[in-house]
Amino acid sequence: MKEPSGVIQLWFERKQSFTKEIIPYIRYMMMSGLPVFLSLFGILFVYRYVNLLKDVPPQFPIAWIGAIVLTPLLCYSPLRTFLREADVIYLMPMEHKLSGYLKQSMIRSLRNSTLLLLAVSLVFWPLYRQGEGYIGIWFAVILVVLKAFNAYSGWQERRLIWNNQRLILRIIRWLLMFGIVLAWLKQDSFSFVLTIVYSVCAVALLYACYRMMRKTSFPWRRLIDEEKFTIRRLYSFFNWFSDVQAVPPIVKKRYYLAWLIRLVPYRKASTFVYLHLITFVRTEIGGICIRLVILGGFVNYMVADSLGLQGWGAVLSLLFFSMLVTIQSGTLRSAHRHAIWKDIFPLSVTLQQKQLVHVECLINYILIFILWLPTFPMWGGHAYQLIVMLAIVLIFPLIRAMQLQSALRKAEELD
Repeated sequence: MKEPSGVIQLWFERKQSFTKEIIPYIRYMMMSGLPVFLSLFGILFVYRYVNLLKDVPPQFPIAWIGAIVLTPLLCYSPLRTFLREADVIYLMPMEHKLSGYLKQSMIRSLRNSTLLLLAVSLVFWPLYRQGEGYIGIWFAVILVVLKAFNAYSGWQERRLIWNNQRLILRIIRWLLMFGIVLAWLKQDSFSFVLTIVYSVCAVALLYACYRMMRKTSFPWRRLIDEEKFTIRRLYSFFNWFSDVQAVPPIVKKRYYLAWLIRLVPYRKASTFVYLHLITFVRTEIGGICIRLVILGGFVNYMVADSLGLQGWGAVLSLLFFSMLVTIQSGTLRSAHRHAIWKDIFPLSVTLQQKQLVHVECLINYILIFILWLPTFPMWGGHAYQLIVMLAIVLIFPLIRAMQLQSALRKAEELD
């Protein structure tokens, strides 16, 4: 049985092993051109932000923007424990000696999330100084204290026995923290004492709730599931740039998209349409595409509104996010590559390939069309750019469909 120092050494070994495992994928990501695009987006953001600081409108909602931006960074407290399924057998007997192991995870999590919070706060600071509730460096001190309390709250919520209790408390905590941040950003000399009272009462209320509810001493199952979820999402991101090791897919119901599945006719000829559509809707493939469309739509709007490169910046942005979306939707092809049902049921492989191409082409049309919509600020007087963007919307999904069809044909010849 390991001594506490051995437990700490185990944590460092697992962290080092994980770092070595992802370094090659980070290298592929760096060579993909994504950092260059993010740098260009950063330059555009800085340009627009500096122009805003030069002439802030009198009624500009500085406090609300600060609360909306800072609250998620304040409340979100991920915890990387590097725990594995086998630890339930091999480490559970020494659970009472794992405090050092867990302490290392908490220190790492609090340090990284606090640095991110302070970095974003530093960007927000020039705008914050022009607000009505400016209190100088004390605001940063308050954020750090609240961040430490949220890290404690996140651990207490992980220990709760019932999932519905954890969800309710998390929602209450986010709402209270939003109120605290907003109160400090809007307070003035008359409401300073009230802001302090509200902040202390909100923290005390949450602390009392955590003390009263039943908790486990060490939430093994929750920590392991959280670790697996984090790894899945990380490898799903790296899968955009390189083939990565297979990980079990994350399956979600996604009620807001489930109605699409009911549109598929219930007959043998639509078997693979149903299969690939439900795979897109319920797995992380669809989740990543949705997040890409949201991010891409926001970026496209900012670039189009600023008329970067005389409007051609919006064209490049639309093309870039169209490539990312189609690459991600293209992973539908390999979603069932290891399934054995294809060799059991009397279903045509040709029909599967044909319907896969059709489903992916339809998905790409819908996603790229949604990406194009936020470029409306430049539709009025930039005809050439608009024509090119419409060509991307109409032609790019067809090009991807032909590439997929060719790849499927080559794979079938190799088999």
